[in-house]
Amino acid sequence: MIALIPALLLAGAAQAAAAEPVVVYTAKAGDNLYTLGARYFDRMSDVATVQRLNRIANPYRIPVGTRIRIPHAVLRQSAVPAKVAAFSGPVSIGAPGKLAPAVLGMTVNEADRIETGERGHATLRLADGSLVSIPSQSAVQIARMRQTALIGSVDRLFTLSGGGLRARVTPMTNGESRFRVSTPTAVAAVRGTMFATSYDPATQATLTGVTEGKVELTDAASHRMLALPTGFGAHAGDEAPHPLLAAPELVDGGRIQNQPRLAFAVKPEAGANGYALSIARDAGFIDVLDEARSATPEASFDSLPTGTYFVRAAVIDASGIEGMASTYGFQRRLNSLSASVEGSGKGRRREYLFRWTGLGDGAHQYRFQLSTHADGSQPMIDRIGLTGDRLIVTDLPVGDYYWRVMSVQFADGQANGAWAATETLHIEARD
Repeated sequence: MIALIPALLLAGAAQAAAAEPVVVYTAKAGDNLYTLGARYFDRMSDVATVQRLNRIANPYRIPVGTRIRIPHAVLRQSAVPAKVAAFSGPVSIGAPGKLAPAVLGMTVNEADRIETGERGHATLRLADGSLVSIPSQSAVQIARMRQTALIGSVDRLFTLSGGGLRARVTPMTNGESRFRVSTPTAVAAVRGTMFATSYDPATQATLTGVTEGKVELTDAASHRMLALPTGFGAHAGDEAPHPLLAAPELVDGGRIQNQPRLAFAVKPEAGANGYALSIARDAGFIDVLDEARSATPEASFDSLPTGTYFVRAAVIDASGIEGMASTYGFQRRLNSLSASVEGSGKGRRREYLFRWTGLGDGAHQYRFQLSTHADGSQPMIDRIGLTGDRLIVTDLPVGDYYWRVMSVQFADGQANGAWAATETLHIEARD
């Protein structure tokens, strides 16, 4: 009876191995179980498991063409690091408890944590070209990012403990590969798609919206899986997905942004619970610079250097999910003015000093207009091509006047003009 125990244990191990997923390898010249183990197995002791499973008498001698079943569980898994493709603002990356400021191009490994502060953004580029973007005030950990030897499958799991994550996943041709994002209340699994997931620790709500491809959203409590096709979103635990709101239209979205603060307006949409806008250096929104959420269809951003940028806008629905997005390119050319007027003198002989200060790169010329009409029509003075920052006007009769200054900016072979706000001058009778 005692002598039978090892045989029973071996038989049980072989049966358990047979129930696991396997890959079939066809032996080539020079192959034996030990050379295969050195190339593909996690441990050399797994040679015995494969030998028993395939009933191979001599592990050193395997006929060419022999089909060998190898359990996935014994295959070696290697870490596949990611790289920081872009970041802005406060971003920290590293092993838990050992976070350090992000550096462009730095390696990000399995088990590393990524935290973004206020107005911080980071984008990771994975080995297959997939992109994972992490917006401000978010916390993400890479729970798994490994490739399995022999079969070449890649398993990636990102855990989102707060904030958001947006992914553009390269389509997977290997049926064993996986890409998942988990929160405490749900798991989103994809095979090649563009989607965004957010998690609010206060409400424990997981929201997912799909802008391309398909996502399988599994609720952690009920284990119910919900398929989200392109243009749909859901909360974890919803009975069915709902359509995302359509991409909005910006009001004059491509205009030159020449004021100190960048300002955008979205055409109001029915069913909107808010609006989400973000700015990036590239049309793919890899290098995100800033973002804003607003209850109204207007949003403004801090100043940016001269250059070409992109703005993306989406409507937030009643459930809090961002809808389909529209993207506009725009030029940033600061060309702004501040103006003032001072009066001096007595009686009819009075001087009025109009002054202005121009902001922005490049050479500037100015145009000055003074009118008695509030709309600036029929100007009594219209001076073009001024190079200075002031103009003196004398002997203006009693009355109300309206004046404004245009700054014409010459940069990169282009001329761009921008009027300052119209100012009012009231002159009363004096001795």
